[in-house]
Amino acid sequence: MKRVFLLLVLAAISGSITAQERYITRGAEEGELFMSVHWYCDYGFWGDTVYDAILHITENGKKVAINHSVESRPPDSGIADSLPMQIYHVIADATPGVLYNVDWCYDTEVYPYTRLWFSDDYGTSWELRDKQIGNNAYFVANVEGLIYRGGWEGVCKSDDYGTSFLKTEIGSAGSEPGLQDEEAFSCGSYEPYKGRLLHTYDFYKTYTQVSIDSQYVYAGPDVFRGGLPGEVYVTSRFPNNIYKVSFSADTGYNFRVVHLRESYRDFMSDRKAGDFYIVTQQAIATEQPWGWYLRICVDHYTDYGEILAGTYCHDLTRDGVVTAVDEMTAGNDHIMVYPNPTGGEVRVESGELRVERVEIFDLMGRKVLSQKAEGSISTLLNAQKQQALDISYLPSGIYFVRIIAETGNVTKKVIKQ
Repeated sequence: MKRVFLLLVLAAISGSITAQERYITRGAEEGELFMSVHWYCDYGFWGDTVYDAILHITENGKKVAINHSVESRPPDSGIADSLPMQIYHVIADATPGVLYNVDWCYDTEVYPYTRLWFSDDYGTSWELRDKQIGNNAYFVANVEGLIYRGGWEGVCKSDDYGTSFLKTEIGSAGSEPGLQDEEAFSCGSYEPYKGRLLHTYDFYKTYTQVSIDSQYVYAGPDVFRGGLPGEVYVTSRFPNNIYKVSFSADTGYNFRVVHLRESYRDFMSDRKAGDFYIVTQQAIATEQPWGWYLRICVDHYTDYGEILAGTYCHDLTRDGVVTAVDEMTAGNDHIMVYPNPTGGEVRVESGELRVERVEIFDLMGRKVLSQKAEGSISTLLNAQKQQALDISYLPSGIYFVRIIAETGNVTKKVIKQ
């Protein structure tokens, strides 16, 4: 099923800012995430049958449960009230166990409808709470039971979990809610707001703009709040298939890169300050039956990306059983990069882990060094589990050292003086 992205037009601002439709949301508790995914697919003679699921991820990724599953299909035609819920865009407020789902359908192929569904049992059972003509966007606040609906008629507010909505004088519900009511963040994708972070405490009646340096934002930016006031993360894609996560502790005035990797991944910050997650999905092919099922891996980072606390992988099999297939804990405890800062030589010490390759990237995501563990290097690794790299020729600045080891990848930050 092809996902369709919606654009939210901010009524208080002349110009448009992309409101990212995410498929992952933080829960009400620390270490808790919810996620909508394509779960598995059966290949058939008359076409493929894909199933969607809502996952409940707890203990920072150590546990995953399938809380709801339906057959995936494009928006249906018919009577909107009678169509079953489709899993699409999940969001959660600050109430334990409460989850919302937004989907779309058509009434007699004429009017598109946006529907809001509500669950108070972690996504196991659902009831329809709101249905509106047109493409509407829903935003939860960091308050129990408080949710906003944005559309052409303006912003409407509900303080009873979406049961009833009243029109407000709010300019826009924004993109990413802040830690308090009416606080929100948006990251511009188009002119005149491209490369700028917008922050408001009154839903864009008034707001501040901060320009973000191009080394932190390039294409498809998204913004996420941190665990403390003023903290914000910005994710962006860069050339050469690089994906970067940058962090600011002062509402966007100063950024630093805290994570870098090749290819886009799902990101979500935690309610706990300094914690965030990188989630990857992989389709595993099967022959009997012919199709595939999903493997999901959660990287849990702490201390603002300095520590990879654990990587947890799970297979979502067709019988609804989630099997932990790989758990790598304390990934950074086994690997040291020193001296830091350095004037030219960087040593990578891997303890008992065998390193296969070491790569270094600059802040723009460009690979400036790649060294395989072979020949004399391999002998050195086997004997002492360490490797020396010469970066004396590189300009002064911040670099990322990515260590590709037998149990997974670890990225360390190093300063070249």
